This record gives sequence, C-alpha cells and structure tokens, in this order.
Amino acid sequence: MKNLKITIVAALTLVFAISSCIKHEVIPAPLPMVELSCHFNGIINGSNIELTENVSGYYCETSEAKILLPSPNLSSASYFSEMLSSLNPLSVKIALGSALWDAATAIDPSVSTYNAFHASNLTPNFSTAGGAGFEFSFRDGTGVTWTSNPSSVNFQDVVFSNIIQESDTSGDYSKFKCNFDCYVYHTDAVTLVLDSLQVQSAQYEAWFKR
Repeated sequence: MKNLKITIVAALTLVFAISSCIKHEVIPAPLPMVELSCHFNGIINGSNIELTENVSGYYCETSEAKILLPSPNLSSASYFSEMLSSLNPLSVKIALGSALWDAATAIDPSVSTYNAFHASNLTPNFSTAGGAGFEFSFRDGTGVTWTSNPSSVNFQDVVFSNIIQESDTSGDYSKFKCNFDCYVYHTDAVTLVLDSLQVQSAQYEAWFKR
C-alpha cells in the first residue's frame, strides 16, 4: 500500500512537471482594418452609368501628386480616386487638391493636416488636375477621356459629405460621398473640335488615401 501511494505521487509529480513545460500559444487579437467600398452612378450624355465594386471587375485605385518646395514655402498634395476595371475601358476619376504643409518637417502632410484638408473642402471649386480644387474625368467605352474644365460657362457644382477618416496598418483614409453636376470636354486630336458631355446627378462613394 505504501509503495502504491509512492507510485501515485510520483506519477502526479511527473504529470505536473510535463504540463508546466508546455508552452501555450498566445494568439494576438486581430488588428482592426478599415472597411472600404466604392460605387458610382450618374447620367452622362443622357445615359445612366453605374459602376459597382466587384461587378465586371471594378475596383477603386487611389494616388496622389505632390509638389515639394523648400521651406518656408509650403508644399502641396492633390489626391485622386478612380473606379476602373481591367475588363472594361469605361472609368471615372476625381481629383481634390491641394493640402498644404512644410515639407521640411515630413515628406507627407501629417494625419491631422490631411484630415483637416478633407473635412474643410466640402464645396471646392473646379480646378485643372485637382491642383486647387475638384476635377472629374470620364473615360468612355471607346477609351476617350473627357475632363471637367474650371473655365466652363456651363453649370457645375460639387458637394462632399459623409467624410469619415480612419487609419489602420495599411494607411490613413478619408472616406467620402461626392455629389456633382458638370460638363466634361474632349478635343479631337485630328479635327481639333472641342466636344462636351453633360454629367447630371452624379454620386461617387469611395476614398482617398494619404
């Protein structure tokens, strides 16, 4: 009986010793990710155009254009958001600029400067290439690009709303809804004739990325 007790105690000691050596894997909590989605609809040249993310290969692509100047001059950045597809030549693109900052402090505007720029530009003027405001570009089914013109005598208007600024490990984002009306223009390379298309009740929901 005494030997049995000793055996049991020895066995329990061995079990505890083995269990204490097992390293339990610690699974970190998943990192939060910004949820992004894009959609466009509007009437262009009398036809309803609707582009939906993941339908016919459409997705959103963002980019930026910076003009870096030596301090104390302020540098500038314009932001672009485009819905396009590798399956279809038709695409839409908007530009918004310019965020201003001192490039001597950083190669990019700070998050606070970036956020303040988008939050304060809800009704921007139309501008060439988004250099100092808003620009809309439309590439039609034949691959021809039509672009808004800040000097247009036709009615044009743009309003940004639903500005949501979020960040994750992949970057800093400014999500938005953009409603606008304007005309877009194209000059024929052969005849040099300027032609135009009317854009009505357009709405673009997407994002910019810092």
